[in-house]
Amino acid sequence: MKFKEYFCKFVYHWKVLLSDHSYKVSLYVGILLLTLGYLISHISSIYKDSQTYISVGDLLLDNIPTINLEFLFTWGMMGLTLLIFLYPLLFRPELVPFTIKCYAVLLYIRSFCILLINVGPPHGFFFDSYKLGQNVIDDMIFRNDLFFSGHTAFPFLAFLIFRDSWIRWVFLAGSLVQGTTVLLMHVHYSIDVVAAFFIAYGSYSICRKIFHPLNMRFATSIKLYGWDAVQKLKDISNP
Repeated sequence: MKFKEYFCKFVYHWKVLLSDHSYKVSLYVGILLLTLGYLISHISSIYKDSQTYISVGDLLLDNIPTINLEFLFTWGMMGLTLLIFLYPLLFRPELVPFTIKCYAVLLYIRSFCILLINVGPPHGFFFDSYKLGQNVIDDMIFRNDLFFSGHTAFPFLAFLIFRDSWIRWVFLAGSLVQGTTVLLMHVHYSIDVVAAFFIAYGSYSICRKIFHPLNMRFATSIKLYGWDAVQKLKDISNP
């Protein structure tokens, strides 16, 4: 597809969706929920780091050294996060509200879990030997926000949301790579990574049950009034 055609299709689909009052409300509510979810998650992590907790044993981590994979941990995760939101924005606008709400719900669940678990970071925690405060990314690094691994859960949730697209494999690979990364850096326990897959799936299932009727409505709007439907009508009108 040529860039000009893609751009026209992109703009047209957004016009179709934004002409639907329900879509706009769903989008604004999603943005609000995601913003609140991020704030609650951040505050929960700050609170947990104000406390001191002991480390516990881990069968896997006790038998592997700490490895510096900071590039994957920070920039790799940032790249995945950017892709998670850019993909529906540019190619699947009908899924934007649903995607935002799914991540908001996952943030709420993770915030609750963080507050419940009073455990310190694993032995060999990578950032124990790292001077924090060197750049803005360091403000996002916490010691005690362990359960469950967001680095694992966030890309896996994208794998579930975009399960009918080829890009799902990128997110699945990203989830596995990030899960391995946090274990090798000793910034999460094994259970944090394993549980992340199940909790992400549960979060997705909850959101799908709640928001599925709206998803169907927005998808139907694109199918009936989207760019491809308009082009077919033009072809029929001008044989």
